[in-house]
Amino acid sequence: MHLDSLMRTVEAAIEAQAAFTGDDPAVSAASRSLLAVLRPALREAALELASQAAEEVGAQMPGSRVEVVLIDGEPSIRVTDQEVRVPEPNDEDFAARITLRLPPSIKNLVEEAASESGDSINSWVIKTLSSRGHKVRSGRQVRETFDL
Repeated sequence: MHLDSLMRTVEAAIEAQAAFTGDDPAVSAASRSLLAVLRPALREAALELASQAAEEVGAQMPGSRVEVVLIDGEPSIRVTDQEVRVPEPNDEDFAARITLRLPPSIKNLVEEAASESGDSINSWVIKTLSSRGHKVRSGRQVRETFDL
Protein backbone atom coordinates (compact mmCIF):
# COMPACT_ATOMS: atom_id res chain seq x y z
CA MET A 1 0.00 0.00 0.00
CA HIS A 2 1.56 3.30 -1.06
CA LEU A 3 0.30 6.46 0.55
CA ASP A 4 2.28 8.62 -1.88
CA SER A 5 -0.10 7.76 -4.73
CA LEU A 6 -3.06 8.65 -2.51
CA MET A 7 -1.46 11.97 -1.67
CA ARG A 8 -0.76 12.70 -5.35
CA THR A 9 -4.42 12.05 -6.16
CA VAL A 10 -5.59 14.49 -3.46
CA GLU A 11 -3.00 17.08 -4.50
CA ALA A 12 -4.09 16.81 -8.14
CA ALA A 13 -7.74 17.28 -7.16
CA ILE A 14 -6.95 20.40 -5.09
CA GLU A 15 -4.72 21.80 -7.85
CA ALA A 16 -7.44 21.18 -10.42
CA GLN A 17 -9.93 23.11 -8.30
CA ALA A 18 -7.44 25.94 -7.79
CA ALA A 19 -6.85 26.11 -11.56
CA PHE A 20 -10.45 27.23 -12.08
CA THR A 21 -9.55 30.55 -10.43
CA GLY A 22 -6.83 31.31 -12.94
CA ASP A 23 -3.33 32.25 -11.88
CA ASP A 24 -4.31 34.02 -8.68
CA PRO A 25 -1.23 33.83 -6.39
CA ALA A 26 -3.41 34.03 -3.28
CA VAL A 27 -5.37 30.93 -4.34
CA SER A 28 -2.15 29.08 -5.16
CA ALA A 29 -0.73 29.94 -1.75
CA ALA A 30 -3.98 28.91 -0.05
CA SER A 31 -4.05 25.54 -1.86
CA ARG A 32 -0.40 24.86 -0.86
CA SER A 33 -1.25 25.73 2.76
CA LEU A 34 -4.32 23.52 2.63
CA LEU A 35 -2.26 20.59 1.33
CA ALA A 36 0.37 21.09 4.02
CA VAL A 37 -2.31 20.92 6.70
CA LEU A 38 -4.17 18.00 5.11
CA ARG A 39 -1.20 15.67 4.53
CA PRO A 40 -0.90 14.37 8.12
CA ALA A 41 -4.68 14.09 8.53
CA LEU A 42 -5.05 12.22 5.23
CA ARG A 43 -2.22 9.88 6.13
CA GLU A 44 -3.82 9.11 9.48
CA ALA A 45 -7.23 8.61 7.82
CA ALA A 46 -5.68 6.19 5.31
CA LEU A 47 -4.06 4.21 8.13
CA GLU A 48 -7.36 4.11 10.02
CA LEU A 49 -9.16 2.90 6.89
CA ALA A 50 -6.52 0.18 6.37
CA SER A 51 -6.89 -0.86 10.02
CA GLN A 52 -10.66 -1.10 9.69
CA ALA A 53 -10.31 -3.17 6.52
CA ALA A 54 -7.83 -5.49 8.25
CA GLU A 55 -10.22 -5.89 11.18
CA GLU A 56 -13.13 -6.76 8.87
CA VAL A 57 -11.04 -9.24 6.88
CA GLY A 58 -9.71 -10.76 10.10
CA ALA A 59 -13.26 -11.29 11.35
CA GLN A 60 -13.91 -13.39 8.25
CA MET A 61 -10.76 -15.47 8.65
CA PRO A 62 -10.99 -17.53 11.84
CA GLY A 63 -7.61 -18.80 12.93
CA SER A 64 -5.77 -15.93 11.24
CA ARG A 65 -4.54 -12.60 12.50
CA VAL A 66 -4.82 -9.69 10.08
CA GLU A 67 -3.02 -6.49 11.02
CA VAL A 68 -1.61 -3.33 9.51
CA VAL A 69 2.12 -2.87 10.00
CA LEU A 70 4.38 -0.03 8.89
CA ILE A 71 7.34 -1.00 6.72
CA ASP A 72 9.62 1.93 5.87
CA GLY A 73 6.77 4.27 6.84
CA GLU A 74 4.29 2.64 4.46
CA PRO A 75 1.35 0.54 5.69
CA SER A 76 1.24 -3.11 4.76
CA ILE A 77 -1.41 -5.70 5.60
CA ARG A 78 0.02 -8.82 7.20
CA VAL A 79 -1.89 -12.09 7.60
CA THR A 80 -0.48 -14.68 9.99
CA ASP A 81 -1.81 -17.87 11.48
CA GLN A 82 -3.01 -17.25 14.97
CA GLU A 83 -1.34 -19.50 17.48
CA VAL A 84 -3.83 -21.46 19.47
CA ARG A 85 -2.73 -21.59 23.04
CA VAL A 86 -3.88 -24.75 24.74
CA PRO A 87 -4.56 -23.96 28.37
CA GLU A 88 -2.15 -25.58 30.75
CA PRO A 89 -3.66 -27.49 33.66
CA ASN A 90 -2.67 -24.58 35.93
CA ASP A 91 -4.51 -22.07 33.70
CA GLU A 92 -7.88 -23.73 33.69
CA ASP A 93 -9.65 -26.46 35.57
CA PHE A 94 -9.69 -29.61 33.47
CA ALA A 95 -12.52 -31.16 35.47
CA ALA A 96 -14.93 -31.18 32.49
CA ARG A 97 -15.14 -34.51 30.71
CA ILE A 98 -16.80 -35.71 27.54
CA THR A 99 -17.12 -39.36 26.65
CA LEU A 100 -17.50 -39.94 22.92
CA ARG A 101 -18.64 -43.05 21.19
CA LEU A 102 -16.92 -43.10 17.80
CA PRO A 103 -16.70 -45.59 15.00
CA PRO A 104 -13.21 -47.15 14.92
CA SER A 105 -12.43 -45.44 11.59
CA ILE A 106 -12.95 -41.94 13.05
CA LYS A 107 -11.06 -42.87 16.21
CA ASN A 108 -8.13 -43.94 14.00
CA LEU A 109 -8.29 -40.62 12.09
CA VAL A 110 -8.16 -38.65 15.34
CA GLU A 111 -5.25 -40.74 16.63
CA GLU A 112 -3.33 -40.32 13.36
CA ALA A 113 -3.94 -36.55 13.24
CA ALA A 114 -2.79 -36.15 16.85
CA SER A 115 0.28 -38.28 16.23
CA GLU A 116 1.21 -36.32 13.05
CA SER A 117 0.98 -33.03 14.93
CA GLY A 118 2.99 -34.39 17.86
CA ASP A 119 0.13 -33.83 20.31
CA SER A 120 -1.73 -36.07 22.67
CA ILE A 121 -5.26 -36.87 21.57
CA ASN A 122 -6.62 -34.58 24.29
CA SER A 123 -4.37 -31.64 23.24
CA TRP A 124 -5.12 -32.22 19.55
CA VAL A 125 -8.88 -32.21 20.16
CA ILE A 126 -8.65 -29.02 22.25
CA LYS A 127 -6.50 -27.26 19.60
CA THR A 128 -8.71 -28.44 16.75
CA LEU A 129 -11.95 -27.39 18.38
CA SER A 130 -10.45 -24.06 19.52
CA SER A 131 -8.94 -23.04 16.20
CA ARG A 132 -10.77 -24.72 13.38
CA GLY A 133 -14.32 -25.00 14.59
CA HIS A 134 -17.08 -23.16 12.77
CA LYS A 135 -19.97 -22.71 15.14
CA VAL A 136 -23.52 -23.12 13.97
CA ARG A 137 -25.96 -22.31 16.72
CA SER A 138 -29.57 -23.36 16.67
CA GLY A 139 -31.48 -23.09 19.91
CA ARG A 140 -29.47 -24.86 22.60
CA GLN A 141 -27.44 -26.95 20.17
CA VAL A 142 -23.94 -26.15 18.90
CA ARG A 143 -22.54 -28.07 15.96
CA GLU A 144 -18.84 -27.84 15.08
CA THR A 145 -17.23 -28.77 11.77
CA PHE A 146 -13.51 -29.14 11.11
CA ASP A 147 -11.13 -30.95 8.80
CA LEU A 148 -9.36 -34.09 9.95
